[in-house]
Amino acid sequence: MRLRHSAILTSTCLGLWALTGCSVPPSGSAPAAPQAETPVPVRVDHDVLPSERLAERLLTAADLGPGYAARPAATMASSEASVEGCPQLEQLGSAVDNPYSMFPNQGKRVFAGPGGTQLTEELYSAPPKDLSAGAGRIMTAMSACPSYQLVTATTVAEVHTQAVPVPRLGDEQWGQVVTVTADGRRTVVQQTVIRDGAVLLVVSGSPAEVTVHGQTALAKATAR
Repeated sequence: MRLRHSAILTSTCLGLWALTGCSVPPSGSAPAAPQAETPVPVRVDHDVLPSERLAERLLTAADLGPGYAARPAATMASSEASVEGCPQLEQLGSAVDNPYSMFPNQGKRVFAGPGGTQLTEELYSAPPKDLSAGAGRIMTAMSACPSYQLVTATTVAEVHTQAVPVPRLGDEQWGQVVTVTADGRRTVVQQTVIRDGAVLLVVSGSPAEVTVHGQTALAKATAR
């Protein structure tokens, strides 16, 4: 199944970017670990934020500290890849190119970090019930496949995923570590996904960067 601009590939492509220069899709995000099957109660007393407001709440290089710089969006060319060995992800990709595109209110920023690392922050806003259902759909598909292959025009990558604990912040939280092996090299990308009311935060990067900057991103994203 060919997937273009797919949210489910963002974390994997971050790993490939570190190994081979894989381009990160300009929109969307990768999902994280499984969501509980029991529906999560959601509050309705939250205002949906327009994209302009979300952009104002994204981290800046100054928030991250020395060694970080925003990557111009124009330099992040689209990538096309196929998933092999995970029918659930193939079905998700066949439904829509970017599962998060159901949320028109969104913002994204990508940073080059120290030592050639990359950190990506994404914000989405919609009624809490819609955010919960949409994120859950993606995460359920991702959790169904602890390993699969991602094939691009130049690389075949072995991908392994593992759920990791996430601090109990916001209303719902998911965490995942993606290990990507390509051309004999291995890299690890962690992703934290947090829904707080009508805002969904997705932070992807090295485990250390996500741990250090995740709470800062959430505080800024949900500032009242």
